Amino acid sequence: MHKLIFFGSSDLSVAILDELEDMQMPPVAIVTQPDRPRGRSARLQSTPVKDWAHARAIKVLDTQAEKPEQFYHDLSAIAADVFLTAAYGEYLSEKILNLPKKGSLNIHPSLLPKYRGASPVQTAIIEGETVSGVTLMLMDKKLDSGPILAQREVSMPEDINFGEMMDVMAVESRYLLRIALPQYLAGNLKAQAQDENEATYSRTFTREDGRVDFAESAQKIHNQIRGLTPWPGAFAYIDNRRVKLHKSVLTNEKPECGDLPPGSIFCRDERFFVVCGQGVLELMEIQFASKKQISCASCAHNYRKGFRFSSFPRKN
Repeated sequence: MHKLIFFGSSDLSVAILDELEDMQMPPVAIVTQPDRPRGRSARLQSTPVKDWAHARAIKVLDTQAEKPEQFYHDLSAIAADVFLTAAYGEYLSEKILNLPKKGSLNIHPSLLPKYRGASPVQTAIIEGETVSGVTLMLMDKKLDSGPILAQREVSMPEDINFGEMMDVMAVESRYLLRIALPQYLAGNLKAQAQDENEATYSRTFTREDGRVDFAESAQKIHNQIRGLTPWPGAFAYIDNRRVKLHKSVLTNEKPECGDLPPGSIFCRDERFFVVCGQGVLELMEIQFASKKQISCASCAHNYRKGFRFSSFPRKN
């Protein structure tokens, strides 16, 4: 039995841990991000990975940022055969990556070398990709640049959002791991260097990235809404009220009264449409600040004429 240490922090990480458990290859230890204040209460909360480990009495190593040598010593003492990371969210030094006998592996939710970095799924959706995938790779000191061991292609439907796509990626990552990890540990996978000329990068998104400008095309705004749902969320304003835009679909509908400026709302048969710089977008679900998420069909009657979205609150 190979000794494996797992590094991860997110729900995707938990899916990988579930697969390792099903494969009867549970980690001997786990490394995850430290507890952090979350939500309005700012209470310290652990990662789902830490909760998973505690439920199974698996040791969680303290990264001890102020004592890196102790962390290195703790990792070294286990004498692991392999490290596996998935959505860990922290940098690992080359010194640490070189500890295990069979190397350090990473599962990354894109078809590397495309979309290296922290937010590959969101970036792929925002860029309008229709195909992505998952990659099992050997790690090196650079960001997501190590040799590729195995990949699995995944389709990205035009109406799927970030949260839904991450669920798909979790399933596909589990499948790839189930097939490729035993082959790698048996010495039957040959690593292929990435083509640096094909490398692209994702970035970390902020709440400001959710601000919608309806002067953009309907396609671009639709991708923005999908790529930022559920977090950080796309938003705009109606009459100085902030509105989160949860779901949209592309449409060929046009307003009956001729040309309208971008952001203009028109409703038809309880359907809620917004004029964009190019094309029209149908909104399906929205949420006013401090209110529950609602279907646009339930509120379309309130916005028959003269209402318009803006990117910023209007000055009185």
